[in-house]
Amino acid sequence: MHVDVSCAKCGQRKRVDLGDPGATPVEEYLHLVGERLSHKPSFECFGGHLELAPPLPRFWTIHWDTLGD
Repeated sequence: MHVDVSCAKCGQRKRVDLGDPGATPVEEYLHLVGERLSHKPSFECFGGHLELAPPLPRFWTIHWDTLGD
């Protein structure tokens, strides 16, 4: 499962692999992915800059309309 994500700071956009939900219902799996990203203490952007703060929603925008394989 993949989705496009863009960085609010530098504007770069990239297709990100969210993994395989397996037996977990898709809605539940996507909620868990969002929770994991919103509590991640830091991230490195596609452009190479490092942020020491949770990436969602302050830095990353997930374009859910692009969700697919």
